[in-house]
Amino acid sequence: MNGDDEPKYFDPEKRKRQNELSRQRDEERLARGEITVMELQRENMAFRRLRRDRIMFARNPKTGEPRYLAMGNKPKSKDDEDT
Repeated sequence: MNGDDEPKYFDPEKRKRQNELSRQRDEERLARGEITVMELQRENMAFRRLRRDRIMFARNPKTGEPRYLAMGNKPKSKDDEDT
């Protein structure tokens, strides 16, 4: 069995070291001013690509099309814009 054929196992110590290095790089980027705290938080979010303005809650049984629940801000009426 050569190196490519060996099964891969999760190594918690290796993963811990990867996380430590990642945090260290993030801190260095913050210190150099390459990124803001808000930008870093967005990068590190687990669901950063999830759309927060709408959520799929069901599928149409006939067509299979997704149905969405709108979560965005309510559109302003013209009366609200004048004030």
